[in-house]
Amino acid sequence: MAVLTAHNLIQNSIFNERGYVVSNLLVTAGLVGLARSQGLSLDEIGIAPGDLPKTGVVAAGMASAGVAVVLASRRSPRPLLSDRRAVSGSSAEVARRALVRFPLGTALFEEVAFRGVLPELLERAGSTRPDAMSAVLFGLWHIIPTRHALRINKVVEGRRRVILTILGSAAAGLGGYVLSLVRRSTGSVLAPWVIHATTNSAAYLASVGGDGKLSRSVRGGPEVSM
Repeated sequence: MAVLTAHNLIQNSIFNERGYVVSNLLVTAGLVGLARSQGLSLDEIGIAPGDLPKTGVVAAGMASAGVAVVLASRRSPRPLLSDRRAVSGSSAEVARRALVRFPLGTALFEEVAFRGVLPELLERAGSTRPDAMSAVLFGLWHIIPTRHALRINKVVEGRRRVILTILGSAAAGLGGYVLSLVRRSTGSVLAPWVIHATTNSAAYLASVGGDGKLSRSVRGGPEVSM
């Protein structure tokens, strides 16, 4: 928990987009090493070699289909999908974020940390609800990123921003608990990783094209961390 807290503060206040993927992968490896030093096996962490559970593939398809339906609908809430951070940078940068940043930098790190290492260490420490506790911590983990997103996109101001930050973080915690259930049912973090990575990347691409200005927006504009 101390490692995750320190990483959250440093990543969001100092590094931001610079070195995001590399730093998250290094912390991921460090967390696995910490778990192994405490006697946890790769199977207990949920990263033992094996075939990708079908649950993850099906859920990934459902997530992609859901985003596609929203984009295809003329009445879709595209302003809600639009994100200023999503349309900054070149087409290559958009592809890098969708194919590398979110699957490896975000989803892999968070699944190993919050669905693999942390619940097992909490259970070993005597927690009777390790998945629920991990989900709460996962929600707290998203407070700073959610606040940044609302501030950058100027969705709301003042007290409403605080309320939406809390609600967004709570939603992340709930989503984390669902992913924990998937992890328990499949015995691996592979399935929740696929779900998480696909949902993040698909939602990001929806944000890029959400206002129909992708071709114009990706050619210029300041780089803002996401």
